[in-house]
Amino acid sequence: MTDKSTDELIELALDGLIGQPVKNALAPAFSGDSLPRLDTSKPNFHDNKREFQLEKDVVAAVIHHLEGIIDQFVYENDDHERSKMRDRLETAVDEAAIVASRRTNVQTPRDLAVRNVAETGFFLSSMFVIINTMECYKIRLRDLEDQEKQFWSVPHRPPNYYARTIALRLARLYAKTHQAKPTFGIARDGNHPSTEFGRALEQIFAALEIKASVRGAAEWAIGQLTEDEINPPQRGLLGALLGSPGDPPLPKKSSNNATCDIVEALLKGQST
Repeated sequence: MTDKSTDELIELALDGLIGQPVKNALAPAFSGDSLPRLDTSKPNFHDNKREFQLEKDVVAAVIHHLEGIIDQFVYENDDHERSKMRDRLETAVDEAAIVASRRTNVQTPRDLAVRNVAETGFFLSSMFVIINTMECYKIRLRDLEDQEKQFWSVPHRPPNYYARTIALRLARLYAKTHQAKPTFGIARDGNHPSTEFGRALEQIFAALEIKASVRGAAEWAIGQLTEDEINPPQRGLLGALLGSPGDPPLPKKSSNNATCDIVEALLKGQST
């Protein structure tokens, strides 16, 4: 018997597969480093397909509307009229946010956070929140799409749904870290995995007490990976604007591009 906790066993398996996490310089102030790298929670099942479809439709609609907000502030560099409009709007929104925040008595940490956001430039800060919110909803939509393929598109619930879910999450983590598809094989000298991915998944299954075929779950998960997950095209808003070799042409950074202003401010840590 081992005296290590389930989380510790999983982290050891991940260390061998993708390496140890890089320490965050802000770790003394924030607890982000303590968050698990692999989500091992069980999928949030719905009681019926109608309930599932309602959530999926709402999440997709939220993403659509959030993208619409960002689209209003993406324009060509020489669109001076739109640039002036954006500057006027930013000033008006920032001033309105400051007035509103000063009318509110700070009684809770949330009140203080809202006031700090207003005092440091509500227009840009709200864009950060919108972008991050959009990414969170996209993660939820992907989870729902996974559930739809594995649960709501088959006559009966797959017996190893949780095993498949963990295997897929691990495969995506591997692909994101290495920008390569994981592999799976069986060693000649025994019925155990011969690849790093297979061995890590076996260890994680043992830690979570998942009684399922490692091989079946691993091969299924590897087969579900898309090219975008293996070689991300930088479609995320911030990643796309920063650009990378091979990406499609994007508007150049300038004072007339509001979204680039957002990225620039984010990279500076809102230091201005």
